[in-house]
Amino acid sequence: MPWRTYTPDGRTLEVSYEDGTWVATCDDGQGVGKTAAEAITQSLGEEITPIDRSAAVLDEWVVQQAAQLELELDEELDPADD
Repeated sequence: MPWRTYTPDGRTLEVSYEDGTWVATCDDGQGVGKTAAEAITQSLGEEITPIDRSAAVLDEWVVQQAAQLELELDEELDPADD
């Protein structure tokens, strides 16, 4: 089941982990990568960053989202670590 959230500019972002690969979809964009951050970044495309937001803020948001998704996946795959 994909994770779903919204980007800082309000677009829907869906991210899933399939057969060892991260897949992200944001509007018409799709990204695939070895990491969640790579897939998310590709799916966002070359869109303009939101008003009052810099590219650095968006990059940090991607890193935070990716870290959370990878942590949740680790917990899902190995619940004994709790």
